[in-house]
Amino acid sequence: MGKTLKLLFITLLSINVLAFEKFFLGQSPRAMLMGNAWMGLANQDSFTVFYNPASLGANYDVDISPVNFILAGPNAIDDMDRFNNLPSDAAGIADQLMGYPLYLEASNFSTIKAHHFSFSYFTKNRANIVLKNRVNPAFNVDYSYDRGFIAGFAFNLIGGSRNKQKKKIMKGKRLSLGYSFKYLTREGTRDKFDIFSTNIITKIENGLGSIDDIKNTFGYSQGSGAGHDIGIEYANGWGNTEFVASMAVLDIGDTYFKKTQGDGEVPRINMAVNTGIAVKQDWKAFDYSLALDVKPINQGLSFGRMIHFGAQLNIPFFGFFAGLGEGYLNYGAEIRLWPVTITAGFNNVEIGSEYQETKGDRLFVFISLFDTSMDIF
Repeated sequence: MGKTLKLLFITLLSINVLAFEKFFLGQSPRAMLMGNAWMGLANQDSFTVFYNPASLGANYDVDISPVNFILAGPNAIDDMDRFNNLPSDAAGIADQLMGYPLYLEASNFSTIKAHHFSFSYFTKNRANIVLKNRVNPAFNVDYSYDRGFIAGFAFNLIGGSRNKQKKKIMKGKRLSLGYSFKYLTREGTRDKFDIFSTNIITKIENGLGSIDDIKNTFGYSQGSGAGHDIGIEYANGWGNTEFVASMAVLDIGDTYFKKTQGDGEVPRINMAVNTGIAVKQDWKAFDYSLALDVKPINQGLSFGRMIHFGAQLNIPFFGFFAGLGEGYLNYGAEIRLWPVTITAGFNNVEIGSEYQETKGDRLFVFISLFDTSMDIF
């Protein structure tokens, strides 16, 4: 029993699954609660450059976010029986966990935004596993541990100006172009592994001495690579209302990694062409936004998997978010009491290949510390 639980725990810490889940290098916690409809709202937090560097054209402050920590895992609240009284043999555990998407993420992003420029250093460690096929059980594994930085800037072809009374709304028209560069080291693997293969069984019998043993068993490799993003964004603001249309091409031509160790290939980051629109209004007592994204439009996904719709409502000290992404409901809330901002909720994603095929049901909490904003431009 102890060996089996050790295998399960180490596997969760060292593996990332579901070959058909959309990958986002940096994902806003607010976006995760809005069905990931965030293209037209990207300048509202420190994850701007991960969505569209052109959105930096709307930024006129200096924003420093030194700690942005995300911890996520499977939503097992309604499925606790699955984890009680686990069998002592591998076959029994495989049967009990069959089809259940196991997930773990621990990531941190440190960001500075200054006028139309942004720099972010990140570490992102995600682990996804799903066990399929009762006849011949196999793990679908997609693991990645990323460390690196991304820097981006925007240039306004048409200027827009700040609304001194409604600071969340720009006045007039704005047309921005943006570019970002990223460099990262990735450890990872993406493949299917027979749970009863001789290699894996041997590792179990030998006691699984280290996480490195598990990584090597599943074809873990490491490498470094660079990627490029471009974007364009149009905005028009009047009174207390602003409309935004956004488009970005992320990881142009795919981001590949030069392997430095391991036997398998380091999983690349696929190019994504993302589009979105948003409408937001700022009133004295509250502000709200509605957003619609269609993305990625270049990866051959069904239309339903590309649709993301979300809404947010902000009042002093609190925010409330909800949305539909790939047909699944997401929702949660945020509390802002400096120096701490806490965002938490339910994030459901598609981890299969088709629309509403296999739901990844997740819980997450986001903690941001010591955020500072200065209006010096």
